[in-house]
Amino acid sequence: MSLLYLVRHGQADRLGKNYDRLTKHGIFQAKKLGEYFLNQRIEFDSVYTGTLNRQKETAMGILEAFQTERFCIPDPIENSGWDEFESRLWLGLAAKIRNANEGFANLYDLYKKAWENGEESTRTHFQSMIQIVLKDWVEGVWDPVEPYTFSEYVEKVSFAPKSIPKDLKSTLVLSSSTPIAVMMGLSCQMKYQNYPVFMKSITNTSLSVFRRSRDFWEPVSFNTTPHLTDPDWITIV
Repeated sequence: MSLLYLVRHGQADRLGKNYDRLTKHGIFQAKKLGEYFLNQRIEFDSVYTGTLNRQKETAMGILEAFQTERFCIPDPIENSGWDEFESRLWLGLAAKIRNANEGFANLYDLYKKAWENGEESTRTHFQSMIQIVLKDWVEGVWDPVEPYTFSEYVEKVSFAPKSIPKDLKSTLVLSSSTPIAVMMGLSCQMKYQNYPVFMKSITNTSLSVFRRSRDFWEPVSFNTTPHLTDPDWITIV
């Protein structure tokens, strides 16, 4: 039996000037997940990350626990198929929606002002705003869009799990919210329009597990946080 442990990166620095890095809390979340894997005696034959810093930093935090115990864990392999969608996609779509939706335009202005001031409300505004953007993207409201339509992005992500060798028993993947949602949608054989149900609640360093069945990955669990035992440790943005 081959298992895929798919993890979302830790909390990223949404309040800073460079989102593609973890906060101190994000590093803490990653280390707690590493301790959980170690305590549950879950080891990995292979480790994959996307190409983003926040994904690779999360991998480092998780694997630190194994290095302390002198376990032999392979070095992470980068695969861009596990990357989050590019920021220019949501910014481009947001610009289009702002011109057509006054309510969204007001929300965007609140987000921008909060971000410029480094306010914690930046996270709340972004979470509300990105759900609208993702819905329009999935439904193809503004197609064609750059750098890819949703169907093109799904195809890109779909190649990532196919690259995992079939003889491996346990694989750890550090990815982001949207690729995880896509993986769930593909595994459940859902229509694209239903994928957003998975995009709303994927928490930082949450764990989703899949089991290989021939050439297909079956979902075993989704968006669990057994390593974050204090509710205050759980974050989404």
